[in-house]
Amino acid sequence: MPSLTSTFSSADEFSPLQPILPNLSTLEEMSVLIARIAELNRAKSVEPSIASSAEVFGQDEYGSDGDEFIPDGEDGQKKEKRETQTNEANSDQFSEMKNDKMNLLEMFIQFEKKQKQGKEHLNLRQNFWDANVCHEKLEIIGEKKLTVQKGNFNGWSSIFAKHSILLNNNSTDIFYYEISVKNKIGFMSFGFAVKQQSKLEEIIRYGNGTYVYESAGGIYINGEGIGRNDKYSYGVGDTVGIGVNLSTRQISFTKNGLRLDCLFVDQHFADYSFSFYPFVSIYSFGDKIEANFGPNFKFDLAIL
Repeated sequence: MPSLTSTFSSADEFSPLQPILPNLSTLEEMSVLIARIAELNRAKSVEPSIASSAEVFGQDEYGSDGDEFIPDGEDGQKKEKRETQTNEANSDQFSEMKNDKMNLLEMFIQFEKKQKQGKEHLNLRQNFWDANVCHEKLEIIGEKKLTVQKGNFNGWSSIFAKHSILLNNNSTDIFYYEISVKNKIGFMSFGFAVKQQSKLEEIIRYGNGTYVYESAGGIYINGEGIGRNDKYSYGVGDTVGIGVNLSTRQISFTKNGLRLDCLFVDQHFADYSFSFYPFVSIYSFGDKIEANFGPNFKFDLAIL
């Protein structure tokens, strides 16, 4: 049995689905900067308008007719000093706005660079469901062969993708895919498993080399139920995914673009002599899913 390091929140101690923290943090910082820049722009535009309205009525900011009251012993130097301070404040405000814009630009550059790096390490072979490794009660729909629907039969039926995960580190560092649930009455599950040791008329989740995410919220690793959480369950309208980073051996599960609060590190993942294939198992008549093998996903691969 491969050694696993895992974290899993039980139903009693569940914390919400974890957002993509690095990217979410970056986006939040960018949002704050954008709001700050907008506020500075508004402040800059408001000041002239106030001055203009005062000029219309022939008054200055003190409400007089333009002649500022200057106490005995004071002269125009005070007014000049105040104008200098105002100009310096405006200059500082402009400098602050310029720095914020530069920081925002740098964040966008780093954000795009990170996304690009994630896709560069992705296995981009065009994948699809394999009609030759498909239960007879499952129908593959569409020219791209990405949609699968259950026929007139209640009972487990499974199907595998055409191409496997490439397990040598020279070919790819990341493998990830998603399914979107189009119709669901009963149970379903998906993940990756060893095609050669799986039966199409059974639910795929037992035995070594199975990494499974079930619709009821259960996670199975190498045939063992690691845990189940209702918050992880999925149905119609949800998009769920599974991925592995072969360089770190980290296995992740996602739901609607967010990574679940459970991570697994299988140190022997790439040591198996057999290949893993994406699969889906469907139980109920009429249930339907659509796969997405990339390269654009709801989940951001930059942190996988």
